Amino acid sequence: MDTFDISKSIISGEDLLDGVDFINAFSNELSEYSGRITGTESETACARALRDRLHQESNVKTRLEAYKAYPLLGRGAFPLIGLWYVLSLALYYLSFAGGRIAGILLTVLSLVVFITGIVLLSMLFLGSTRLKGLLTQKVSYNVVSEFSKPFTDTSDVDKKERIFIIAANHDDLLGSVSRNFGKLRKITMVLAPVSVIIFVLFCIIKIAVGTETTATLVTFIILPTVFSLIGIAVFMTHFSLSPYHARPNNGISTSVAMATFSYFAEQPDLVPEGVRIVYASFGGENSGHGGSAAFVASHPEFAGAQVLCIGDIQSGNIRVAECDSLRNIKFSKQLVSIAKSSAHEQDINLTSIPYEGLANKFNSLHGYISGSFAKEGIKSVTLTAKSYKEEGKVLDRNDIEKLFSITVGTVQKLMNEDIKESISEISAPVSTNMEIVNAQGK
Repeated sequence: MDTFDISKSIISGEDLLDGVDFINAFSNELSEYSGRITGTESETACARALRDRLHQESNVKTRLEAYKAYPLLGRGAFPLIGLWYVLSLALYYLSFAGGRIAGILLTVLSLVVFITGIVLLSMLFLGSTRLKGLLTQKVSYNVVSEFSKPFTDTSDVDKKERIFIIAANHDDLLGSVSRNFGKLRKITMVLAPVSVIIFVLFCIIKIAVGTETTATLVTFIILPTVFSLIGIAVFMTHFSLSPYHARPNNGISTSVAMATFSYFAEQPDLVPEGVRIVYASFGGENSGHGGSAAFVASHPEFAGAQVLCIGDIQSGNIRVAECDSLRNIKFSKQLVSIAKSSAHEQDINLTSIPYEGLANKFNSLHGYISGSFAKEGIKSVTLTAKSYKEEGKVLDRNDIEKLFSITVGTVQKLMNEDIKESISEISAPVSTNMEIVNAQGK
């Protein structure tokens, strides 16, 4: 563990103490709202608690924004793959009831149904919204607050307000029926694809050679059944739709985001003129990033904003995401650079999440909060410290001090960086496109 020298923090000792005390206390309070998966009463209650507490802390009006959420989008689609597998297996069994031609046709149907379902449901699992109209809807809530420091000189109507958003999420992740989620994850990564490949392979072989002998009949029933049932089991149990199996959100990310927002709301002298700072905590974010997508869609006025997202924080190994390599979404190089610069100036180690190679692409399977903003061309970046090995770990004070210092420093540098760019543009020489020739005085 890297010990953080708080004397190097951009935050004063007193403010750092107060901020970290608040983060620890409030994240513990949020643990009361267990099982807050998308669209549940617990998630709504958590959103209300965030709204009330933020208003109390910052004395800034805070609101809930309702939107239509899809609990079966993202991780929630995984059990549906298991159900679809059952249907495909039933069609495969029916193929043994008729003659050779009927058997071939039913096997082909089973194979087509299986592959089509796997492809479409995998799209839902990866967060694609193309088929969301087929899914059940629930109401989820984003928590939003904002304050601004107006221009003192209002004579220049061309001046544009600059917007900075600090975002996190407050919903829980889907868990599994197994207490050891990390172990089940490893098993699923191996058994699920093996089961799918074997089922497809047996369908193809059955179509090609048939099952005319007793030996082949037994083989084509027993082996696909064994591997199919294993596949169905891992698909059905890897993610549970029950709130009782949810993996708790430790509340650190949304508490840090709230503390950062309040830090500037309570010290307006740190905020330049013409700046609006927005706090957003998303519900339903673990259902295909529904919360952040709904926020972007409902706030076209934030199109030119710069967004600092705080993802899951489960360890002190804070990293910054440069891209979502699986979906080919690139995040703002400027924001990545500024976040690293903020950390470096405070002697904090902040590295990028590796994204090259198949294993690293798989690690970004569920994407990042900043993805919803980047898709719409909004500058954004995500800080996260996620590790399956460290889920449930109690973060120490040193870890939270580092994260809070990075977020405050990043937002402050962003605000000042834009001012520097504006001054640079004003002071830059103006091109007149005039040709300079030798001139003689008259």
